[in-house]
Amino acid sequence: MNKEVKDQAKPSFRSGLTWRAIMGLIAIALLFIPTNIFMNLSTGMMISTAAIYILAILFSELTRYGARPLSKQEMYIVYSTVGTIAGAVPAYYWLVYRAFFVASPVTYAYRVNGIPVPYLVPDWIAPLGVKTYTLRTLLHPAWIKPIMVFTIFLIFGLLGDLGLTIFLSYIAVEVDKLPFPFATVDASLIETITTRETSRTRAFIAGFYPGLIYGALLYGGYGLGVPILPLPWADFTWFTEKYIPGALIGISTDPMSFVLGLIIPASSAFAMLLGSAMVWILLNYVFTINPHIFPLWASEYYRGMSLNTIYQRSFQRIWISPQFGLALGLALALVTTIGKRVWRVLKSITKAGIKGRVEYFPSLSMGIGFFLIGSIGSSLMLYLLIPQLPLYLILMASLGVSFAIALVAVYSIGEIGFFPQMPWPWQAIVYMTPYQGVAAWIMSPYICYGTPGFWSQSVKVAYLTETTPKDYFKAITIAVVLNAVVGLLVMDAFWRLAPIPSSAYPASIIYWPLYATNDCLFITRQIRLDPVLIAGSAALAYGMVVLSNIIKSFPAIPLIMGCYMLPPQAITVFIGSFIGNYVLARYLRKEMWESIKGVFGAGLLSGVGVFVGIYVALTLISKAAWVWPW
Repeated sequence: MNKEVKDQAKPSFRSGLTWRAIMGLIAIALLFIPTNIFMNLSTGMMISTAAIYILAILFSELTRYGARPLSKQEMYIVYSTVGTIAGAVPAYYWLVYRAFFVASPVTYAYRVNGIPVPYLVPDWIAPLGVKTYTLRTLLHPAWIKPIMVFTIFLIFGLLGDLGLTIFLSYIAVEVDKLPFPFATVDASLIETITTRETSRTRAFIAGFYPGLIYGALLYGGYGLGVPILPLPWADFTWFTEKYIPGALIGISTDPMSFVLGLIIPASSAFAMLLGSAMVWILLNYVFTINPHIFPLWASEYYRGMSLNTIYQRSFQRIWISPQFGLALGLALALVTTIGKRVWRVLKSITKAGIKGRVEYFPSLSMGIGFFLIGSIGSSLMLYLLIPQLPLYLILMASLGVSFAIALVAVYSIGEIGFFPQMPWPWQAIVYMTPYQGVAAWIMSPYICYGTPGFWSQSVKVAYLTETTPKDYFKAITIAVVLNAVVGLLVMDAFWRLAPIPSSAYPASIIYWPLYATNDCLFITRQIRLDPVLIAGSAALAYGMVVLSNIIKSFPAIPLIMGCYMLPPQAITVFIGSFIGNYVLARYLRKEMWESIKGVFGAGLLSGVGVFVGIYVALTLISKAAWVWPW
């Protein structure tokens, strides 16, 4: 540990995990998990991040009618875990999808060694037998084995993510002190609604009313069945395909992209736009007009494809290998770059146990233990279920790939506030083996998909709100358990109410067959991965990070992350950054804008969140009729 960190005064932290905060988490789980699942099945959407802001505000206001309003620390605990409770699809949601997978005509069209895919699905993934699906319930003896397997993997996954977050958040927040741009917005919201300090409240209101108006335009029309603004983006490919076919051109209408632009430096926003444009506009166009480079993509492209369709097909036919390689190269470069700091922390664990820090931060040795238990335990479990895969490969994937992705996620979110979902890392590993079957494509050992990055941001918010970081890890564990338990009961209730997919849940009719088709394309190896492209992309990303260490002004991480960001998002981020850094900063003076931009962004998202709530209410009312005959 460096001398600077040792010499710093001990932060002043207070506990926020009180009985009132825990009761708030339970209430949110019971009220909003059903809403979120229903929205997903009906519209394909989730409760957006903007809605989390309004949930926090509403809960804070309700407590003011009691004897004592929530403290800043209690508000932090509620706010930081709302997304995990109400904004995430429960794990057991996918059990019902697997029931559809083994019974759908879509999957019977795909074969492995002449056998239809559903016949190769083991009963610990989904039970066999038509009666199970005509009853439409997860609370049936036939589901005991799949539920037990999913639960065991859920526990191992939670331990893995907790362990990586404890270890890496300590390095990123305590040692490297990364800025975590969105942490400022989160902390500003918590400070504003709990302290109600005058200058903060004014900045919050200044953002709230424009957000309210924008939310009405964005979500109000959808709730009434007459959209005013498109979600999630305005698609301009119908026009640009005449000049640059294959390019993804549009503007995101998601307010999160604009707020991200407001709070990050203009250089980062420009680098993200450049990376996005190079991949999804320039190279997509080049590969479309030169069909010999990627003939599968060129044969599938046709005039009139939407932005979303172009993205899906070009990603599968061109970009899955390069993007996997970029992530791998970035991870290796970060390990090289911060390797000394990681080693220094590991040595301090063995020698002194981080003395003087344990009282407010979880034990780092415990974090490493959690990660090892999650990775090794899930690997052994998968090997028992699928002995055709070599154990060493499973362990290398769970330990190595998970640490690499977690490292990239933490440092990407820590520096630019953005991290994309990694493109199927486990499927890429299975693809490199001679495995012939189904189970290994569906189930995996613990593989990190970036959760430690978002959880590390919450740890940064804990520091900014002076909340004991230990409390966050306890609260997030409670949140995951609530999401799983309530999610299981709610999915069972919705399935009993009507078949899934069915017209009672329109989005499931559209998306579940697509999910099944995508799974079958992997299982039958029709999605191809190119080791040469993976290696070349990894070398490119590694070289860019090395160059950024030599030329300090070269923004390697924003540029690489921009390659994952679609142009509609990147354009909106750039617009937000231009307005924030060159319009508002000039109009309000740079020093003032820097002090209030987090509060302003929180107000903007809170205003949008109000109409997310109204949209959800209107959707539920419109579906309140009797569902028969679906």
